[in-house]
Amino acid sequence: MRTSWGLAYTQRVYPEWQKKPFFELHLAWLVQGPKGYDLLFKVNPYSLYPTREEALEAAKALLQKERLDQDPRVGQGKAPVLLSPEDRTHFLTLLEGGKALLPLDRYALLGEVVEVEERLLHRAPFQDPTNVLYSLRGLPVRLLLTPLNDPEAEARELAQGVLEVLPEGLEVGGMRLFIPPETPIEGLAYEDAFFTLGEGRYYLYALSEPSS
Repeated sequence: MRTSWGLAYTQRVYPEWQKKPFFELHLAWLVQGPKGYDLLFKVNPYSLYPTREEALEAAKALLQKERLDQDPRVGQGKAPVLLSPEDRTHFLTLLEGGKALLPLDRYALLGEVVEVEERLLHRAPFQDPTNVLYSLRGLPVRLLLTPLNDPEAEARELAQGVLEVLPEGLEVGGMRLFIPPETPIEGLAYEDAFFTLGEGRYYLYALSEPSS
């Protein structure tokens, strides 16, 4: 690949940038509608686990609660019915097969353990070659800025163009930004990156995926 500076480089792929297999646990309350069950609310936030067994253990821990209410991080939903010990045991037995649907009067409890591949949020200083800015190098991106002293302010677009990562910072669409070596860079490889400089929070979003 060749940059706009006329310098050729090879994009190295680090383990921190790659997708890894996980197991997602999804629990939700459903309500009977005119054409079947409709979603009432999701119980748990987006949850990933390294193994199926750990996902099932997490489900078991949630079901041990007196009420399977919605996690406050998701919302304020209250369990429409209480689960009996037999309901809990039956539901977990079904869930071990990957999917469980437990009808309870007008309602039903849905559970799924699904194998997925996801990238995890990676954090590394700018001087570290594994920082996710390097995964975005050569891709068209948007560079946005949000002031730290006004977190409700709308992000302002500073530039749009192909990202160049320089020894002293970055360049997007002719705009250069100096980044101290120790600055923490966070984000998902090939998707986004964000960091704080001075009184601002900077965000970069990829406008396209890298070609294979």
